[in-house]
Amino acid sequence: MVSNTGESTDNTNVINSLNLKQVGDKPFVGETPQDVLNTWLTPNSSFYVRSHFDYPDISSDDGENWSITVDGGIGESAELSIGEIKKLPIKTMAVTMECAGNNRSDLNPLVSGNQFENGAVSNAIWTGVSLCDVLKTVEIDPETVEILFEGADSGVPESGYDHSSYLRSLSLEIANDPDVILAYEMNGETLPIEHGFPLRLIVPGWYGMASVKWVKNIKAVKEPFHGYFQGKKYVVRYKNGNEHPLTEMQIKSFVTSHKDGDSVGKGILSIGGLAWAGRSRVKSVKVSVDGGETWNSANISGPSDNYAWQKWDFSWSIEDPGQYTLISRAIDEEGKEQPLESVWNELGYAVNGVKPVTIEVV
Repeated sequence: MVSNTGESTDNTNVINSLNLKQVGDKPFVGETPQDVLNTWLTPNSSFYVRSHFDYPDISSDDGENWSITVDGGIGESAELSIGEIKKLPIKTMAVTMECAGNNRSDLNPLVSGNQFENGAVSNAIWTGVSLCDVLKTVEIDPETVEILFEGADSGVPESGYDHSSYLRSLSLEIANDPDVILAYEMNGETLPIEHGFPLRLIVPGWYGMASVKWVKNIKAVKEPFHGYFQGKKYVVRYKNGNEHPLTEMQIKSFVTSHKDGDSVGKGILSIGGLAWAGRSRVKSVKVSVDGGETWNSANISGPSDNYAWQKWDFSWSIEDPGQYTLISRAIDEEGKEQPLESVWNELGYAVNGVKPVTIEVV
C-alpha cells in the first residue's frame, strides 16, 4: 500500500501514526481519546476511524489521477477527474461526525460490535464540492428515487455473504441538498487515506455510515437500495420487533472536562463538555452535579455552526467534600431533549442517553 504522502506504507504504519484508542482490528477501529474530546476541532490524527474493510491501495499518484463515474440512469454516464471536480464551486463546512455505534458499551445487556465509549465522534472542517453540482453533470432519470454510492474498499462483510464493495444510498432529496458534499480536504489538509482519500461523501447531521469513503462510482437508481450496509446493518431493531433505518444523529451531550474517578479540590470547578443535534441545532444544555436531582443552565460557548457540535461550560462552587455525579442534558431547537436512558437495541445504535461522570471532592 502507498499513502497519500507518496511514501510506501501499509495499514499498520498508518495506524501507528494515529493518536487513537484502539477498539477493533481487521480492519482497524479507533476512537478519539478523552483529552482530545475537550477541543472543538479534532486534529486529523485524532479523528475517530471506523472502516468496514481494509483501506484500498491508493497512492498519491492514484489520487492525482482519480476519477469517478456518475451515471444518471439515462443518457451517457460521465467520468469526472479529481481535477474537474475541484473546478466546481468550493464548499467548506464544519461537520461533526458520529459513528452509529458510539457509546455502545453503555448498553445493558451488552450487544455485539465494537465497544465504543465516548470517542466515536469527532469534528472537522471539510472542503469539497456540493454533490448536487456533480449530479448536474449528467441527466438524472425522472424515475430516480435514490443515488447510490460505491467506495473503492471491498471485502466479505460476513460469513455467507459474497465479496462486495461498500455501498450506501441517499434519497434524491437528500442527495440534492447543497450541504451534502464530496470532500477532498479535511482541516485544511489533503484528506488522509483513513478518512477516504482522495474523495469521500460527507452527509452532515447523519451518522457516519452514510459518508461513504474512497468514492469511485455514483449512480441514480429507480428502486430503494437494500444492500448489506443498509438493510442488514445500520438498522435499529428493538426488543418489541419494531425497526427503522439509521439516518440523522440524535440529540446528545456529555461531560468532557472530567472522567469517572477524578479527584478535585473544593472551590470553583469549571465543568465543560460538548453537545450536538444532527441536522437540528443545540438550543440549550442543562447540567446536574447531584446525579439528576437538580439542574442548572450551562453557558453555550465557542464556535456555532449548523452541523458542528457546540461547546458548553458551567461554573460550580463546591463547599463540601464527597462524591458527586455530573450529568449534562441537551435540548435542540425543535424541543427534543436528550433522554435520561438509552434505548436498548439489537445492534447498539444511536445510543444517546445521558452519561453520568462521578468525581470525588477532597
